Amino acid sequence: QGWAPGGPPPGFARGGGGGAGPGQASFGGSAGRAGAEDHRSLAPRVAAMPPRNAAGNAARADAMTDYDMQQVLTSQKQRLRRDAELEMKNTRHNMSKLQESWLKIMRSAKTKQLKKQVEIISQNHERDVDRRDAILQMLDRDLDEAEEQHQVAVRSHLLNVDRLLEIQQSRLLALEDDFNKDVHTLQKEFELERAQIQEKHALEKRELTTIIEQVEKDEKAREQADVTEYQSQFEMIRNRNIEEDHQMKSGLEEKIEDTRAKCKDRLQNYQNLTEGNTADYKEYLHDDANLSKQVERRLRQVTRMHDAIQHWKLKISQNRQDCEERNAQLRTEKDHIAKHFQELKAKMNHFRSEEKKRLADLTQNARNCMTSLGDQLSLAEKIIKTAGLCRKFETEREKVLPFYLSRDLLAEFEEGALEFGDEDLKDEIKKELTDVGIDEWTYLDNFFKRFNKVKLDHLAIEQEGKRLQKENLQLRSILKQFLDGVSVNEDVLAQPNPLLVVNGKVNLNYVPVKRIGEKKVYVEAAHHVTNAPPLA
Repeated sequence: QGWAPGGPPPGFARGGGGGAGPGQASFGGSAGRAGAEDHRSLAPRVAAMPPRNAAGNAARADAMTDYDMQQVLTSQKQRLRRDAELEMKNTRHNMSKLQESWLKIMRSAKTKQLKKQVEIISQNHERDVDRRDAILQMLDRDLDEAEEQHQVAVRSHLLNVDRLLEIQQSRLLALEDDFNKDVHTLQKEFELERAQIQEKHALEKRELTTIIEQVEKDEKAREQADVTEYQSQFEMIRNRNIEEDHQMKSGLEEKIEDTRAKCKDRLQNYQNLTEGNTADYKEYLHDDANLSKQVERRLRQVTRMHDAIQHWKLKISQNRQDCEERNAQLRTEKDHIAKHFQELKAKMNHFRSEEKKRLADLTQNARNCMTSLGDQLSLAEKIIKTAGLCRKFETEREKVLPFYLSRDLLAEFEEGALEFGDEDLKDEIKKELTDVGIDEWTYLDNFFKRFNKVKLDHLAIEQEGKRLQKENLQLRSILKQFLDGVSVNEDVLAQPNPLLVVNGKVNLNYVPVKRIGEKKVYVEAAHHVTNAPPLA
């Protein structure tokens, strides 16, 4: 009988999870040792099987070997997968523990760092508060000084005003005296001239009175003569007129009578001749009245028509004049508008050119400003970087109090702590100390304080270096003398032995080095934090 390749040989059942029933072999559920036990358990069964042909047995043996190898590989893959899953689970668990531990460590380190920063910030704040208090005190002192100066100026101004008032009062008194003198002189001159004028007036008045009396006498005599002559002439003319009047009246009465008689004769003749003509005249007069009424009516119509024509002509002329004036005004307004338009256009072109020029200037200034600001920004960044580098080398005292307190020389001078032999020198120094100068000159005082402090530290370090170099040379000399004392050669024997003790004294050429003060070693907090070992 044949069997399918890849499946279990005939007479065997494939195991599912590692257990087998009676008379069956178990595969795929154990490791290499289980596979070996299965091989050993299969051996007697295979030997107990009925004999078959050799080719079939060899094929079945190869198939069984392949099947066993596949089962072993499958079991090993499953075991490795379980181990990998367990390792990943343990890795995640350990990673969470490590992260928790690192978070605790980082929190503690961050807390320490923040506390140090808070201390530094509080120290900087106290330093700023002290500096502001000092500035306020200085400003208060300046205000007091300014108030004193103001009071002195006010007092001097009041004194000057009083002095000017006194001068003005004295000037007014002098002017009043001069005025009174001039008035008295003018009064005297006026009285003298008045007396002279009155005398002259009286003399002229007497002369005129005499002349007037003589002229009146002459006029009265002449008037009397004229009246007498007039009376005589009047009488003569009146008598002559009366005679002529009587003659004329008599002649006229005769002529009137003659004329009246002639007129009556003529009237009678005229009436006789013109009776027929009178009747015709009355008829014509009646016709003339009728025609006159018609003419008058027609004349009134003509007058109304003429008035209407005149009215419309006047209205037409007025309208023509109004239109001409309106056209002239519109033409003038058009000319003004055109002129105004040209002016506005010229102004607009000028404004555009000016704005274009200003825009060009603004662009150039903005470019120059950006360039200068860039240079200033680079300089400021360089200054900030340098300040940051210098900040690392500052001591705790410099961090708390960056600017040293200057001596109050003016207070010491006023208290008498400073002695001067010459009074002129003392006054000149006091004047220089009280001269506060311009505020702009004090802008760089803090910078010069820092610079002077650094310069002094640099000089002190140079002095200390020179001292240490000198001490090093002396120690080298002493060491050489000691080595020469313990060695034996011709040069050493030719010179005195430095280690020879005579009367308890060593023959060493040693000059003790003088130390300047007591030097203490300080470890800065920033240096300690920078060089501290990392936390575990």
